[in-house]
Amino acid sequence: MVFAAALAVTAPALGARPQPAQFLSWSRAHRAVHLTLLAGLGSANGGFNFDGYGRGELDVRVPLGWRVVVDCENRGGLRHSCAIVRGSLSLAPAFRGASSPQPLTGLSPGAKATFSFTASRTGTFRIACLVAGHEQARMFDVLEIVRGGTPAISVRPGP
Repeated sequence: MVFAAALAVTAPALGARPQPAQFLSWSRAHRAVHLTLLAGLGSANGGFNFDGYGRGELDVRVPLGWRVVVDCENRGGLRHSCAIVRGSLSLAPAFRGASSPQPLTGLSPGAKATFSFTASRTGTFRIACLVAGHEQARMFDVLEIVRGGTPAISVRPGP
């Protein structure tokens, strides 16, 4: 499987948001998705964000049965983690292997981790930081596992 190399994304200018398409690539032949999550990228949502988006603003869609490979990098000044969970304040990954190591402790600033899982059931899940207080600070986005279609990433209004 070949995916794009690591992103050279810098923190966005004040008030600017990065284009979400740069954080998702996929291969239909391999039925695989590559998602890059840059935790704490810039000051959006007080630094509690993934790829510059928080409060559920980033929506990622993945077809059922596809493999999801996630590169999680802590670009912030605090410890952050990346995990796929069932719902608000859930602490257990929704799929086997669907979190960065030690998700309750998080990665130290500048650290990176890669994890992968199979999107084995449909539904709406959260991409969340499980470090205490971070999801409450609205450090979450949305992952939808859908029947059919192609992978996609988009921005929607947050709550």
